[in-house]
Formats: sequence, C-alpha cells, structure tokens
Amino acid sequence: MQKTAHNKRDDEFIIDLLENNPRAAVEHIIDKYGGALYTVIYKVVHSEEVARDLFQDACIKFWRHADKYDSSKGRLFTWLLNICRNTALDKARTAKFKAQQTSKPIDSTVYDNVAHSEEMNVKDIGLHKALTQIDSKYQDVIDLLYLQGYTQREAVEKLGIPLGTVKSRAQIAIRELRKILGESAFWWVIYLMFNSPN
Repeated sequence: MQKTAHNKRDDEFIIDLLENNPRAAVEHIIDKYGGALYTVIYKVVHSEEVARDLFQDACIKFWRHADKYDSSKGRLFTWLLNICRNTALDKARTAKFKAQQTSKPIDSTVYDNVAHSEEMNVKDIGLHKALTQIDSKYQDVIDLLYLQGYTQREAVEKLGIPLGTVKSRAQIAIRELRKILGESAFWWVIYLMFNSPN
C-alpha cells in the first residue's frame, strides 16, 4: 500500500531517510518535530534570534551525524532532542553569552513563549501545575539544570550547596514530577532525565 503524506513523516520513514538520504530527512524532521526542538533550544538561550540560528546549526548536525543514530539505543525524538539541547548548552556556556544573560526565576524560564510549539506546550502538559506541587528547593534545581542549562557544578556555585545535594535534589524532583505528570507526559520527564549535565 502506498504511504500517505502523513505516514511519510512517521519515525520509521524518517529513520530510513537518515540512513539513505540524510539531507532529505531533515525536511521531515522539521515538519514533524521542528516546533518542539526549537522550543528546547529557546528555553536554554531565551532569545528568538539565537534560538533560530542554533536550530539551523542543529539541523545541519542531523544530516552530518545521521550515521550515529542507533534506533536500538533510543527513540528518534530523544536523539534529535539531545543534539538540540547540547547545541544550545554549548552556546549558553560560552563566556560571552553568559555575560549577556541574567538569572531568571523559574516562573519566567518555564512559561515564557510556550506557544512556540504545540508539542512542547508546557502549560498543556501540566508542568506548570506539577512544579508548583514540589518543594521550592527542587524547583530551583530543575530551573538551573534543565531550563537554564547550568551544569551540576555551576548549580553548586549558584545555590551554595554540595554537589551530592544537587544530584539528589534533581533525582527527587524528576521522580516527583513523573508521579504528578503521569505517563501521558512521560516524554517530558525523559527530556529532563536524558543526558543530564555532569
């Protein structure tokens, strides 16, 4: 049976393109996941202009590193997400970029411009409500590590607490968010957990 246009955008089709025609795969990746991936980058850099440039950089990495994707090790979306997040974090950790940034409280970092993507709409998946249900000390860790792109060691300096405490609070926060959000939002928890900063 001939594939419909919608079916051509499914992960199996995109993975096949990554193996045989990586450049063509990027168009389908953008069509299916572009909004969600852009939002991940934006939430690290908090700048539309910078996020657009970094998303273009990430798209180039998709096809240049297509041969590194292994479906046995994880979902396509998780792999794409990792590339986008690392691209954004690399930028956020440069001295010049850090000098331009000011620390934002969790309310602004979580909820600014959530309309960039239907797939990553934080309010829709209930993350806002979930975060208000966990202790503020756990909110602070989630904010720094996963929304502002701090490393664990940078979070230690920012919060003035031991590295072990940062790690344990991150683990507890993720566990609590998973309980609150439920399996319907499990992919968001995977995003938080995947490739956690060292």
